Order: sequence, then C-alpha cells, then structure tokens
Amino acid sequence: MLVFVIFLFCDLLMAGVFFAVYGRKPVYEEGMLLGVHLPREAAQGAEVTALTTAYRRRTRRFYLVNLLLGVAVCLVAFWRFSPFLILWCLWLVEFVVGAQWLLLGTHRKLYDLKMARGWVVGEPATLAAADTRASAQRRGQGPGLAWHLLPCGLVLTTLLLPGVRDFLLTQGSGWGLLGSGLAISLTLWALHGVLSRRGNKVYSQDTAVNQAVNCLERQVWGWTLLLCSLFNAAACWSAAWWMARAHWVGSAAYGIYLVLELIPVAILTAGLLWMTRKRRQLLAGDPVPLVVDDDVYWRKGWYENPNDPHWLVQDRLVPCNYSMNMAKPGAWGGTIALLAGVGVLMVGLCVLFLWADFGGSSVVIAPDRVAVSAFLYDTEVDPQDIQSVTLLEDLPEDSYVRTNGLDDGRRLIGHFRGRETGPCEMYLHTAASPILAVETGDFTLYFNSEDPAETEAWYQALAAVVP
Repeated sequence: MLVFVIFLFCDLLMAGVFFAVYGRKPVYEEGMLLGVHLPREAAQGAEVTALTTAYRRRTRRFYLVNLLLGVAVCLVAFWRFSPFLILWCLWLVEFVVGAQWLLLGTHRKLYDLKMARGWVVGEPATLAAADTRASAQRRGQGPGLAWHLLPCGLVLTTLLLPGVRDFLLTQGSGWGLLGSGLAISLTLWALHGVLSRRGNKVYSQDTAVNQAVNCLERQVWGWTLLLCSLFNAAACWSAAWWMARAHWVGSAAYGIYLVLELIPVAILTAGLLWMTRKRRQLLAGDPVPLVVDDDVYWRKGWYENPNDPHWLVQDRLVPCNYSMNMAKPGAWGGTIALLAGVGVLMVGLCVLFLWADFGGSSVVIAPDRVAVSAFLYDTEVDPQDIQSVTLLEDLPEDSYVRTNGLDDGRRLIGHFRGRETGPCEMYLHTAASPILAVETGDFTLYFNSEDPAETEAWYQALAAVVP
C-alpha cells in the first residue's frame, strides 16, 4: 500500500509539473512562438494557428492518457514490485520522451515553416547581445553563496548531539538520512553557484528592463534554493530528534522526514512558475524589446552555437530551464553518458527486483553451520551459538525498521531492528506461517517457507543440531 501511495503521488506530481512547464498553451511573447521568432501577423496567420491548435489538442490528449496510465501502472504494485517497477520505468521513459517529442517536434515544424515562408525577424546573430550596464549591476541579486553554510552547518551539527552519535554508532540506521540530507544541501549550494555565475541575458534595448529581469531570475533561484536547503536541514533535525530523544527511527520519523523533504519540491516548483509569470509580465510591458533572430542555433530544439563561449544557456522553449551548448566539445558525450548511466541504473534495478521477487531462498542446516540466504543477503550461525529455537505462528508484536534490507509487502529480507526485540535477521514470507525464531546472543534470526511443511522440517532439523 505504501509503495502504491508514494508512486501515485510522484506520478500525479510529475504529470502536473510537466503539463505546467511543457504543456501550457503556446503564447506569442518576446517576438516568439514556441521558441521561434515570428512577425506578429505570421503568428496569428492561418498556417501557424492550425499548427498550434493541433499541438494543443495532441498535448491535452497525451497528458490525459499518460495520467491514466500512470495511475493504472501503480495498481500493479499490489501484486509484485518487480513487474510494477519494469512497467513504471517503461511508462516514465515514454512519458518524458513523448513530452519532449511533442514540444520539440512542433518547434521544428514551426521553424521549417518560417524558413519556407521567409519570415525573418530582426537581425541574424552569431553571439548573444551584450548590455554592459546590465552586466555591471550586481545589487539585489538575492542571497549570497555563503548563506548555504547555514543549512550545511545545521545538518552537520546534528552529529554534536550525544544521543545522535550514540544511536549512529550502536544502531547505524540513521546514516542514510543524515548523509542524504548533507548531499542534498551541497548539491543545492553547487547549483546556486553555477546559476549565480552565469552571464546576464539581454532582453531589451532598455537597460532597466534587462536589470529587472536578470535580478528577478537571480533572486528567485537564490531564495528558492536556499529555502529548499533550509527545509532539508529541518528534515535532518527531525530525524536527529528521534535518534536523540526516542533512540529510535520508526515509521513516524520517516513520515515526518519525507513530508519535510517534499516541501522543497513544492517551493522550487512554485518559485519557478512564479518567476516565469513575473518575467512574462515584465517583458510584456517593454516598449523597446530587443529582437535578435538566433533561431538557427535552436532549430533542432536544443542550443548549438560554436561561436558562443557559454556552456550553459537559458532554455529557449522553457525559460526556467537551462540547456547546454551542444556545440561545445564533450557536450554530446556527456549527455549520452548521462542518459546511458540512467538507463543502466533503471535496467539494473529492474533485474535486481526481479531477483528479489522470484529468486527464492536458500536454507542450509548442518552440524557445523546454519545458513540462510535470499536476494543480496545471507546469515550464517554456528549451532554452538544458538540459545533457543522457537516455532511461532506470527512475528512478535514490535515496531521493526529496516537497517539494510528489503520490505516489499510480501517479503522481509535482510537486516532489521525491533524497538524491543533489537537486531534481527529476517528471511520471511509475510503471508506464510509458521515462523522459525533462532535466538543467538547478538541477534534473532527469523525465517520461514511459503510451505508450512517445509518450515516444520527445518524446525526438526534445527532441533537435531542445536546442543
């Protein structure tokens, strides 16, 4: 149920954000329509109107169908996780590629139509226009990079709490929460650094307009990234509180941590959408817009200009995004390597979870060792160290968390910790009964089979080898 809820929320959020960013109604602004410079009369002509009308119709249909598909795919999680993950990955690839194809395909058609009709706007350009007065203006640029020391420091100071240090050293289940929190804050800091050092973009012949738009973009990016980092630090402190006070990180702690980590997503999305709307308002009132027809460098849907020294430029089609200059050496190689890495990761995860779902377990009971293994985990016990062997109808009532393992609703595999029970090694089919509980001095080993008779046979074999 939890997997279904999490992925359903992600799918709905992703579809909404993509539609807000990529699927909005094409609007003629800054002398452009869908990233192509056009004379206003051409943009309102029959040919272009027919093209944009077809684009809106296909876009609405595409997002509605994919929203329904995303919900339907999540239902498979109630059966088995690995088939669900494979279908979800296929849906994700289709959704992302399809959304880009709709936008870029229409952009290219419009560019081809422009060239065929000779709709030239302004002067061709090989380099971006420069406004030295706008470039020199640096006031009102938002928070400085040094402010990110605050959230990074807040995450690190959780380690100063004695209870946290003791919890991490004795149980070890909180390193992932605090480590990922620090990584997120450092990533947001680095992103802020990259965006704050990009050159100012020229939109108008009026320096005041250029200054206003560039300041708006820097302020929104700066404050949203800093706020995201602060809420990320708050999520780490919430987890640290549970470690220090309750000496436990259970479902409630993970739930609060997740909610606090979702707030930055909402802040970033709202900030970028507000920035796009405000930027549009500022440029709509510009009496002397600067029109530079550099469409030739965007004709493929991405930026490719060998004369531009910049590696990172503002995206033509989605102004709140940034795009690499694909004419730069290594840009294509880096992009292909990144896509290949994501592809390998997705395929690897699907293979791993197929193994987890259908791989089965191995149990060896011999006079010199008792070994249980499944998926990526294995546990071996010397029969001399076994204190007791018990056949249980159900897992003891306790609050269990994974310290390193798998819990897909059907099976519990790997390293767990019970609030009362302490360290546990589990290899369980949750719907099967009975359960074997092997007590050692350091941990309790729980395992069973889907076949009750096989579990009973293991119990008899254990009774024969345990002193």
